[in-house]
Amino acid sequence: MNDRKRNLKTVRDCALTLLEYCDRTEQEMRRKLKEREYTPEEIEKTIVFLKEYHYIDDDRYSQKYIHTYADRKSIRRLRRELEQKGVSRERIDAALDEITVDESMQIAVWIQKKGYMPGEHLDPDKYRKLMAGLGRRGYSFDTIRRVMDGD
Repeated sequence: MNDRKRNLKTVRDCALTLLEYCDRTEQEMRRKLKEREYTPEEIEKTIVFLKEYHYIDDDRYSQKYIHTYADRKSIRRLRRELEQKGVSRERIDAALDEITVDESMQIAVWIQKKGYMPGEHLDPDKYRKLMAGLGRRGYSFDTIRRVMDGD
C-alpha cells in the first residue's frame, strides 16, 4: 500500500512538473503520462486530481489559446489546432463565441506585409499566389477575395 501511495504521488508530481512548462489539455496530459509508462489507473486518478483543482481545464485552455492567437490565426486554423489537442467542438465553439476573431483585418495585414494593398489591382499570378497562401492558412476564399478586392 505504501508503494502505491508513493507511486501515485510520483505521477502527480510528474503531471505538475509538466504543467510548470505550459498549460495542457486533458488529452495532452494523458498522452504525456502514458509516454512515461504510468498505468491507466494512475493516469486516471491523476487526471481526476488535476481537474478537481483546476490544474487542467479544457474550457479555460480553449479561451486562453484563442485569445492568444485571435489576431494572427484564422478561425479554421484555431479550430483545427484545438481539435488536435483534444478539445471538443462544443468547447471550441463556446470559446469562439466569447472572443472575436477578425479575419478580414488579419488578411489585410498579411497582404500589406507582402507589399500590396487591399483593393490594389494585381496581375493574375500574384493574385493567385496571395489567395493560395492565405487559403493554406485557413482563411475562406470568400473572405480573402472580399478583402483583396477592397470590398
